[in-house]
Amino acid sequence: MALLQVWKFFGNTPPEGMNSDLQSTCSGSNCMAWLKPIYVLSFTATCYGVFMIFELLPRVESIHSFLGPGLWGYTLYEKETFMVMVGFHLFLALFLYSFRMAAMSSPGRIPLKTTDDVAKWRDGHFRIDLQTEDTIKKIMATIGMKIGDSVKDIVRAMVVVERKKKYGSHRFCGFCTLYKPDRTHHCRICGKCTLRMDHHCPWLANCVGYANYKFFFLTIFYAFCLCSMMVIQMAPTVLHIMSNIRSNHLFPVVVVYSLALLLTPLLLGFLVFHFYLAMNAMSTIEYREKKNSEDPYVQRRFEVAHLKFDHGYLNNLRDAFGPLYLLPIPYFNGTNGVYLPIDPVAMSKKQKPLP
Repeated sequence: MALLQVWKFFGNTPPEGMNSDLQSTCSGSNCMAWLKPIYVLSFTATCYGVFMIFELLPRVESIHSFLGPGLWGYTLYEKETFMVMVGFHLFLALFLYSFRMAAMSSPGRIPLKTTDDVAKWRDGHFRIDLQTEDTIKKIMATIGMKIGDSVKDIVRAMVVVERKKKYGSHRFCGFCTLYKPDRTHHCRICGKCTLRMDHHCPWLANCVGYANYKFFFLTIFYAFCLCSMMVIQMAPTVLHIMSNIRSNHLFPVVVVYSLALLLTPLLLGFLVFHFYLAMNAMSTIEYREKKNSEDPYVQRRFEVAHLKFDHGYLNNLRDAFGPLYLLPIPYFNGTNGVYLPIDPVAMSKKQKPLP
């Protein structure tokens, strides 16, 4: 219930498919799965302690010893130290909050809250006429056939576009006994279907999907900011240590600096990759297993289905990161995790809730 309270605190309801129960996370009942998240937090605490004890606190102490506390804030060095102290703790707080939300919140589950949800995802009543169904199957089976605007309109008006490879039938999860919305996949590790599943992240002990993808992305972003700040600020200290072999007591600084120096380009590459995926309306699964599949028919089915999701770079970012997609703040308010077609008439009517 804590997650639901967080969303209510921001004045919004959880995104469609997000369960208010934290037990809906992938590894809620598996204690061993939390070893890697605990390692991430332990590593973060170690880096924080080394950076504070050997870098920031000595700066503050030297300023107080030389000038006294009453003269703080007059020189460029003092102002820089103050900004680094505030900025580092701000990034750290945002990193920890984003990490918590990515690890502890539901990645998005197939909704069964209304009678309409039950009719679609449990019973498979998609109300797609036979002519449209036959047209889509023909287009998906014909490699090289040009896709025009009329086909795009048909695809975007369908409840579900993706089909099974064999026979072209609707995708049904035998484990969850539910029909899958577009871009939904079953996670073998957590044993549940995840809306717009990107991947299962062992460092979060959770799936990364529609409802927590922005938190996952911001976790990487703030980790990159923290590592970059440590690399820049600790460089003079490390150079001093390397030139003075008697500074053995500063060995932890060299270790943390080396790890931060190694992680910075890795995090940047990971960040750029996921930003590319978000801009092009793709998940890691779709990029690896569909777009770049060796099977031309798998590529063709993805090409047709992708017409439904790809609405241009900015709209794709809005879908992945929510209305505030340009702001790096850990907040997400998505509304269409099952990728139903937008019908203004239907949206104006209230769905009948389940009794």
